[in-house]
Amino acid sequence: MIPLRTERLTLRSFEPSDTPDVLAAMTDADVARWIPLLPHPYGQAEAEAFVELQTGPDGNALAVTHEGRLVGCMTTGKELGYWFAKHAWGRGFATEAAKAVVARYFGQGHEEMQSGHMPDNPRSRRVLEKLGFADTETVVRYSDLLATEVSVQRMVLTREIWEAGT
Repeated sequence: MIPLRTERLTLRSFEPSDTPDVLAAMTDADVARWIPLLPHPYGQAEAEAFVELQTGPDGNALAVTHEGRLVGCMTTGKELGYWFAKHAWGRGFATEAAKAVVARYFGQGHEEMQSGHMPDNPRSRRVLEKLGFADTETVVRYSDLLATEVSVQRMVLTREIWEAGT
């Protein structure tokens, strides 16, 4: 079932050659600030460990590529998570990739998917709203990068809502 293909994107397993692009995205403060659980500082070792984890049996994320270049990452389990490099923002890639991941997830018979966003990240919220996610609760997470606690708006999408909207 991997890779997943959309009109413009390929979602595939991570490869060691993705490490420099992962490092570049995760060390960009404009990207990293939206990932509360991201270790900080984030360096070469962390990027290598992330890619290695994702290429192994415990991996739960796909590399999102456009024209052969890594532009982001999407998780594949009951928790939809994602990040995109700044050069990919505003191009609809997150919504396009998320639709493919959500369709596959519900196609496997699952009934519910979770996700979330930081309340001051309207772009991420809009991606989730387009998919049909609805608010559930607000939780607090500690952000190493910001060195403070941050709010995260939790959201849920049911298969019933997904199927009604597609």
